[in-house]
Amino acid sequence: MKTTNNILLLVALMFLSGSLAAQSKSDKLFDTFRNKPGVMYFAFSKNMNDAFNIDLDDEGKSVEGDLQEIRFMSYNPGKGELGVKEFCRKSSNLLPGAYKLVESDDSDDAKIWMLGNSKKAREFHVLISGDDATDMSFWISFYGDFKLKDLDGIKSISHEMASDN
Repeated sequence: MKTTNNILLLVALMFLSGSLAAQSKSDKLFDTFRNKPGVMYFAFSKNMNDAFNIDLDDEGKSVEGDLQEIRFMSYNPGKGELGVKEFCRKSSNLLPGAYKLVESDDSDDAKIWMLGNSKKAREFHVLISGDDATDMSFWISFYGDFKLKDLDGIKSISHEMASDN
């Protein structure tokens, strides 16, 4: 009986560790704000091989990869409890240290975090913040298997998604 219990415990631990490994370390960012006032959140997930291919005609650069999920979160400070700057600071601090800030451009208020190395990435997280206290802020996250050729493509798509709202 003791051996059966140990086997069941071992099987349960294997399933638990497998399900935890499937989660992203960035889940805390979305889980913290998902149902809060002023926040709109949605995710689109589907395994799309080679679906992420953006050509930037002006410079001949591209971003390529297999896209698995896109998460979008917007924050409206007029309906929320935090100011824009406070929301951006608190939300970006929820990304673990494994995520590298790879671009911070004050001219277009975009910051890009990446999980990966110099050749491949598994996640990109783009924060587009507003200048004024009434401006909305946006998190657009891309999950998949990406070849790093150009970060401007990630930023360009994020700006387009944010401007459609």
